[in-house]
Amino acid sequence: MRNSNGFSWPETIVALTITFIIATTLIPLLNNMHVQLEEKRRKYHASIVMNEATKKYITENSWTGSMYIEKVAYTYEIDLPQICVRYEGMREEKTNCITILD
Repeated sequence: MRNSNGFSWPETIVALTITFIIATTLIPLLNNMHVQLEEKRRKYHASIVMNEATKKYITENSWTGSMYIEKVAYTYEIDLPQICVRYEGMREEKTNCITILD
């Protein structure tokens, strides 16, 4: 109940408690969403590196190499019939491989 002096002490405690509960629920959720988005972005960049590795293999007969995209190192290795790209994920090192079909 509001009076001429502002909000009462119990009303303030209830409002702060509700705000705290909402914040403690949303912050981990938002952090998890950020990590998932970054993982997907890095996987997309790994597919770009695979494409470039395939081009280099066809034109220059290059079997290994590396690229940097947004300060993340992506190393590729072609071991027929696979192309594998290794990169640092948000929580661990990741490897993305595809099989080349003739």
